[in-house]
Amino acid sequence: MIGIGDDMETDKQDRINEDVDSSSNYLQIFRLYETHSNFYIIGRDKSRTSWRVLKIGRSEPSEVNILEDPMTYAEHQCNELLKRIDEENVQTGGLKFVTTCYGIIGFIKFLGPHYMLIITKRRKIGAICGRAIYSIAKSEMIPISHSHVQSNMAFTKNENRSFVYLPCKSDLSTVLLKKPMR
Repeated sequence: MIGIGDDMETDKQDRINEDVDSSSNYLQIFRLYETHSNFYIIGRDKSRTSWRVLKIGRSEPSEVNILEDPMTYAEHQCNELLKRIDEENVQTGGLKFVTTCYGIIGFIKFLGPHYMLIITKRRKIGAICGRAIYSIAKSEMIPISHSHVQSNMAFTKNENRSFVYLPCKSDLSTVLLKKPMR
């Protein structure tokens, strides 16, 4: 059974940081879920009264498709939504919990798919006007595309790959960088 309130480590982190104003409704804790075709980031406020959903498409490797659900959910509504997403994706593996995170740093693309950089551990370093200030203690880079899309990308001819050979102990200002012949 997939639920959003069963993460003990997150609850422990909440109790450690109780000096943050709980009446504010900005999102503090996020849970990342995945299906074959999408990522879902479920964010909640400290008081567990506001839940929001961000959907990130995984089927198009050349771009990042992000859809923010304009609805604000209560906890039971969010659990029902997750259950419905799981049931709709049963044939492709259902909805799977990936990790708890504290924010998205951004997205990056190398030669292959886009990657999502997320904050998976934070450390409180102080407070300003009663608001906690955190540093990033640990982050993770997650490929956006599912494995089928990634394997197809390896065979694409529409890439401009360049390889550089740098001999050891050479002055880089004198080395000629050449593109390999095909």
